[in-house]
Amino acid sequence: MPATRHLPTLRLSLRLAPADLFGAMEWVLANARRTGLAPQQLSFDAAPQAVLHATLTAGDAGLLWLFLRRLDNGFDVELLVADVDDPDHDTMAEPAPRAASRRDLPAELMLTA
Repeated sequence: MPATRHLPTLRLSLRLAPADLFGAMEWVLANARRTGLAPQQLSFDAAPQAVLHATLTAGDAGLLWLFLRRLDNGFDVELLVADVDDPDHDTMAEPAPRAASRRDLPAELMLTA
Protein backbone atom coordinates (compact mmCIF):
# COMPACT_ATOMS: atom_id res chain seq x y z
CA MET A 1 0.00 0.00 0.00
CA PRO A 2 1.61 3.33 -1.07
CA ALA A 3 2.05 6.08 1.49
CA THR A 4 -0.49 8.88 1.30
CA ARG A 5 1.10 12.20 0.41
CA HIS A 6 0.02 15.03 2.70
CA LEU A 7 -0.86 18.04 0.51
CA PRO A 8 -0.39 21.67 1.50
CA THR A 9 -3.63 22.76 3.14
CA LEU A 10 -5.32 26.10 3.74
CA ARG A 11 -7.94 26.47 6.45
CA LEU A 12 -9.69 29.81 6.33
CA SER A 13 -12.68 31.77 7.51
CA LEU A 14 -14.11 34.62 5.46
CA ARG A 15 -16.75 37.17 6.38
CA LEU A 16 -18.95 37.72 3.34
CA ALA A 17 -20.72 40.95 2.42
CA PRO A 18 -24.40 40.56 3.31
CA ALA A 19 -25.59 42.48 0.24
CA ASP A 20 -24.75 39.63 -2.16
CA LEU A 21 -23.90 36.42 -0.28
CA PHE A 22 -24.21 34.14 -3.30
CA GLY A 23 -22.09 36.47 -5.42
CA ALA A 24 -19.38 36.63 -2.76
CA MET A 25 -19.36 32.84 -2.32
CA GLU A 26 -19.25 32.36 -6.09
CA TRP A 27 -16.32 34.77 -6.39
CA VAL A 28 -14.35 32.94 -3.66
CA LEU A 29 -15.03 29.46 -5.06
CA ALA A 30 -14.32 30.53 -8.65
CA ASN A 31 -10.98 32.02 -7.61
CA ALA A 32 -10.12 28.85 -5.71
CA ARG A 33 -10.89 26.78 -8.81
CA ARG A 34 -8.93 29.11 -11.13
CA THR A 35 -5.96 28.95 -8.77
CA GLY A 36 -5.98 25.16 -8.88
CA LEU A 37 -7.17 24.47 -5.35
CA ALA A 38 -9.30 21.48 -4.37
CA PRO A 39 -12.05 21.85 -1.74
CA GLN A 40 -11.84 19.38 1.13
CA GLN A 41 -14.47 20.88 3.42
CA LEU A 42 -16.85 23.84 3.22
CA SER A 43 -19.29 25.17 5.81
CA PHE A 44 -21.31 28.33 6.14
CA ASP A 45 -22.60 30.20 9.19
CA ALA A 46 -25.38 32.66 8.39
CA ALA A 47 -25.95 34.13 11.84
CA PRO A 48 -25.05 36.54 13.29
CA GLN A 49 -22.78 37.31 10.30
CA ALA A 50 -22.24 35.44 7.07
CA VAL A 51 -18.99 33.49 7.49
CA LEU A 52 -17.64 30.89 5.07
CA HIS A 53 -15.24 28.29 6.51
CA ALA A 54 -13.17 26.33 4.01
CA THR A 55 -10.40 23.76 3.92
CA LEU A 56 -8.61 23.76 0.58
CA THR A 57 -5.62 21.80 -0.73
CA ALA A 58 -3.13 22.27 -3.55
CA GLY A 59 -0.20 20.40 -5.00
CA ASP A 60 2.04 23.38 -4.20
CA ALA A 61 1.80 25.69 -1.17
CA GLY A 62 2.59 28.64 -3.45
CA LEU A 63 -0.88 28.27 -4.94
CA LEU A 64 -2.42 28.66 -1.48
CA TRP A 65 -0.51 31.92 -0.93
CA LEU A 66 -1.51 33.12 -4.42
CA PHE A 67 -5.15 32.46 -3.53
CA LEU A 68 -4.76 34.47 -0.30
CA ARG A 69 -3.36 37.40 -2.32
CA ARG A 70 -6.34 37.15 -4.67
CA LEU A 71 -8.70 37.18 -1.69
CA ASP A 72 -6.97 40.31 -0.46
CA ASN A 73 -8.09 42.04 -3.68
CA GLY A 74 -11.74 41.09 -3.17
CA PHE A 75 -14.17 43.73 -1.95
CA ASP A 76 -17.05 41.47 -0.84
CA VAL A 77 -14.96 39.29 1.49
CA GLU A 78 -12.96 39.89 4.66
CA LEU A 79 -10.30 37.38 5.64
CA LEU A 80 -10.74 36.49 9.32
CA VAL A 81 -8.46 33.45 9.72
CA ALA A 82 -5.98 31.81 7.37
CA ASP A 83 -3.84 28.84 8.39
CA VAL A 84 -1.49 27.34 5.80
CA ASP A 85 -0.08 23.89 6.54
CA ASP A 86 2.82 23.06 4.23
CA PRO A 87 4.28 19.62 5.03
CA ASP A 88 7.43 20.39 3.03
CA HIS A 89 8.41 23.52 4.97
CA ASP A 90 8.50 24.26 8.68
CA THR A 91 9.32 27.95 8.23
CA MET A 92 6.84 30.79 8.35
CA ALA A 93 5.73 31.99 4.95
CA GLU A 94 4.85 35.57 4.10
CA PRO A 95 1.18 36.52 4.63
CA ALA A 96 -0.89 38.11 1.89
CA PRO A 97 0.62 41.57 1.25
CA ARG A 98 -2.12 43.85 2.60
CA ALA A 99 -4.03 41.40 4.78
CA ALA A 100 -2.87 42.61 8.19
CA SER A 101 -2.55 46.31 7.35
CA ARG A 102 -5.98 46.63 5.76
CA ARG A 103 -7.98 45.51 8.78
CA ASP A 104 -9.42 47.87 11.38
CA LEU A 105 -8.94 45.29 14.14
CA PRO A 106 -5.71 43.38 13.55
CA ALA A 107 -6.50 41.08 16.49
CA GLU A 108 -9.32 39.55 14.44
CA LEU A 109 -6.93 38.44 11.71
CA MET A 110 -4.74 35.42 12.20
CA LEU A 111 -2.35 34.28 9.48
CA THR A 112 -0.21 31.29 10.35
CA ALA A 113 1.94 28.84 8.49
